[in-house]
Amino acid sequence: MNLIRRFQAGLAARRLHDADGADEARVERAREQLVALGPHAIRSLLEGISAGHPAAGAESVLERLLTNDTLRLYVEALQSPSPDVADAAVRVLAKAHSYDATPLLALYGDTRVARSRLDTVLEAQMARMQPIALLRALPGLGKEGRTSVFRLLDRRADVSVVPEAVRLTTHAEWWVRLHAVKLLARFPGVQTVEAAARLTRDDHAGIRLEAVRALSALRAAESLPALCARLRDVDIKVQGAAIEALIAIGDAAAVPHLLDYLKDDSEYVRRGAVEVLNQVVTVEAIKDLVDALRDSDWWVRVRAADALGTLGGSRVIDATIELVRDPDEFVRRTAIEILNTVPDRRATDALIVALEDDDWWVRERAIDALAKTGESKAIDPLLRMLGRDVRALPSCIRALAQIGDERVVEPLSRLATSENAEVRREALGALGTLVRRDLPLEARKLAAETLQRSGAPVDLSSVRPLEVRGTGGETQRQDLSHRRTPSRVDGIEHASAAPQQRTLNFQKLDPGTLLVGRYRVLQRIGGGGFGTVYLAEDVVVREELVLKVLSPQLSLDENMIRRFVQELRLSRRITHRNVIRIHDLLDLDGAHAISMEYFAGRDLGSILKAEGPFTVGRVVRVAEQVLEGLVAAHEIGIIHRDLKPANLLLSDAEELKIVDFGLASMRHQSGSRLTQSGILVGTPEYISPEQITGHDVDARTDLYSLGAVLYELASGRQPFAGANAVNVLFQHLEAEIPRLSAVVSGVPPAVDELVMRCISRFPDDRPESARAMLEMLRHLG
Repeated sequence: MNLIRRFQAGLAARRLHDADGADEARVERAREQLVALGPHAIRSLLEGISAGHPAAGAESVLERLLTNDTLRLYVEALQSPSPDVADAAVRVLAKAHSYDATPLLALYGDTRVARSRLDTVLEAQMARMQPIALLRALPGLGKEGRTSVFRLLDRRADVSVVPEAVRLTTHAEWWVRLHAVKLLARFPGVQTVEAAARLTRDDHAGIRLEAVRALSALRAAESLPALCARLRDVDIKVQGAAIEALIAIGDAAAVPHLLDYLKDDSEYVRRGAVEVLNQVVTVEAIKDLVDALRDSDWWVRVRAADALGTLGGSRVIDATIELVRDPDEFVRRTAIEILNTVPDRRATDALIVALEDDDWWVRERAIDALAKTGESKAIDPLLRMLGRDVRALPSCIRALAQIGDERVVEPLSRLATSENAEVRREALGALGTLVRRDLPLEARKLAAETLQRSGAPVDLSSVRPLEVRGTGGETQRQDLSHRRTPSRVDGIEHASAAPQQRTLNFQKLDPGTLLVGRYRVLQRIGGGGFGTVYLAEDVVVREELVLKVLSPQLSLDENMIRRFVQELRLSRRITHRNVIRIHDLLDLDGAHAISMEYFAGRDLGSILKAEGPFTVGRVVRVAEQVLEGLVAAHEIGIIHRDLKPANLLLSDAEELKIVDFGLASMRHQSGSRLTQSGILVGTPEYISPEQITGHDVDARTDLYSLGAVLYELASGRQPFAGANAVNVLFQHLEAEIPRLSAVVSGVPPAVDELVMRCISRFPDDRPESARAMLEMLRHLG
């Protein structure tokens, strides 16, 4: 039967061809015969086209015969090697309205069909294709088909596709999810936002990027938490897009969500959060943000305030200035702290108002912030404050010196004779600064005369920095103090206090000075944050020793002295050849000093500076001696807490001793730690992360500091460094330090591994004890 119909179709096709030019009735009869023959006629007509003698009106017949059932024959025509057949199929498929063109999308993966022909057909059929059908066809398509579908959907999609597009956002194939979220970006709605927000957490970075862009286009407040979370994205493009999206949305409701990111360990995350904050902030939003910091650890608050101040723009600063007048004390304190991180003259008026604040801390930090602005309009308010706020006198004096003005010289000259030692010292230091400033001659003369009466040599004509010559020949900044009447320190045995014959400047003692009838000063050998260090002779036992005279701030703090007594009592129990022996805490008629063993050696910092990096062998020998001393201390519960090159002395014979265990904090005496008084014990470049964050310390704290020292000795560079102390502290919490072996060639792998373990920010990753680390070193082979 099929054979007969094919024969009939062939005859009908020839009749149509022969009817070309004949009357229209004959042509129409031929067409109707072909249409009646159905699929067989399609093949015959296409064969005629392929043979080069197409029948007149063949394409109109082919168009009438095209249905969903016969579409496969036209597909075969598209696949034909004959250009004439394929082109005819394109024209028919493009013009016909009687079929669904969606199945043609599958041909994009067919190499026999030219993409341009397929594009022509689909472009023509686009208006009659159902968007939902296109979307459902998507998962089964290849790359070219997907591209075409989405090109079509860009023109045809409407809100009806949203449910299907949302369903496809959970598809296993990443590219399906990618195209789905791109499409959803065009249609605002709860479903769309929820789906896009979910895809911001996708494993594929490209999908996260498109999801962020979609949320940006949708401008939905509900998307703020998801967008803020992308500030921590590992892909920088996604992170950047999230910042742009949050700025584009511009909703102050984002501010509470930014809090965690302002406190983040990563500077890049904090920068991103502040960049957003700069664009969306309001006074109310900043206040909410500050209030949310209330229960955070101190270092978290410092980090957030630093980020807001140093990275924040003018809108952040303007909003913060408003908070200086807030009724909430914590808010005012935090606002002042932010303003202290970045000098801004716009804050001057608000800071002057803050000088009248009921809270002493706000007043003092306002003084500091005014000093940083350098605004001369702050001079008069600060001068008025000198007469009414005794507690703030030292801060006021420093601020006045930093701003610098002829009006301050006369009041500071009066304060230079104050009975208060700290005030007198600050006033003299300020005058030493002002005498070098570009002030009227009369003002500088008054400052110089005051300084000369105090015993300080001043050469006004050359306007050189004020200098005080130490006994060892070194030049020191003027540091004067006047002492109170003697007071006995209870709880520790020390030399009897004999009254001094004259008032002494304990930061500048002359050789030969006899202290409490027993200790004769030989020379000044150093100084630091805790005080000034002298080599002295005990005239009773004819033995040299070291006196560390505590700074005025420490000596005048009775609570601090009590803590020193408690800690030194335990420290004296350390009797080891690698630890400097502590003797007594002495009352020197108003000043206090720690007496300790004298050791003829240089500190490792000085040796490193003079000689350069140590050999690996020398580093190991140093480490062994430090560890032997630490073992002795740790076994009686004492942790040093401030190991650094300056506290490690090495003799010409390479014998090492640890200094300053007298300032350590006991592991089992947490109630008496120096940090209780607000002092962060430790040096920024060597302090451990747990000290910074206020967590418990143990023996591994000292191993961390030792690791930093060993790294520096071997490489000549500090592993943790930064522009300022706060920056250095954050390095310990977040920086990735290059391995020692990457910095120094020839370091044995075992040494490299041990040093890097020591400076791990996680205590559990370090050696468990000094003894364990010592055994590791001894077994290095």
